[in-house]
Amino acid sequence: MTSPPGARPTPAPRRGGRPTREEAARLDRDVREHALRLFLENGYEGTSMDAIAQAAGTTKASLYARFPSKDAVFTSVFGWAMGRPDWPLPEPEPPDLDDLEGALTAIGQAALRRALDPSMVKVSRIAIAQADRFPELARRIQLGAAGGSPRQRLVADLLRRHATTGAITLTDDADTLADLYVGMVSSAPARLASFGVVPDPAEVDRRVEAAVRLFLRALHG
Repeated sequence: MTSPPGARPTPAPRRGGRPTREEAARLDRDVREHALRLFLENGYEGTSMDAIAQAAGTTKASLYARFPSKDAVFTSVFGWAMGRPDWPLPEPEPPDLDDLEGALTAIGQAALRRALDPSMVKVSRIAIAQADRFPELARRIQLGAAGGSPRQRLVADLLRRHATTGAITLTDDADTLADLYVGMVSSAPARLASFGVVPDPAEVDRRVEAAVRLFLRALHG
């Protein structure tokens, strides 16, 4: 029977017996993918283990064999999503680190695109709503909303690279400056986006350009 237009495909039924390694890996992926979608669509409270199992094409007993509770699914799924280089959108190619201004601009644009992606905005809202229940997960989500530690490390390495040539002067620790730069570019827009206030693309570009100019003036000061 053909599914109606726009309907999500129903997962193929799984055969009985002990699953193969490939089937187990596919089921784990399906559970995570469908749980992530359901949590983003319905929030923590609006998502049940029954719904996750049904969407993933498995049984509730099989789901509980992998995760002891909905809390465990929730933390595992969002930790998995935040660690993926292809979610919610693929990471861009690394910038040319010899071009300080160009690299800062590219990193800032990537951080802001990630922070303002609709899926990331939903994640941030969920993190805020569930911060008391999952404080460590909320911290990780907020850190990762703009690319988190990997992007900050890239900025820190960029600053050290140009400081060694004498092109800039670091008056503070490179890691601290990198954290400040990524936060300056993305934190305020991400917070506003969680309340439905999303800047248009031209405003995003202007913000990054202004942040880069301010940052470079401080580094050359």
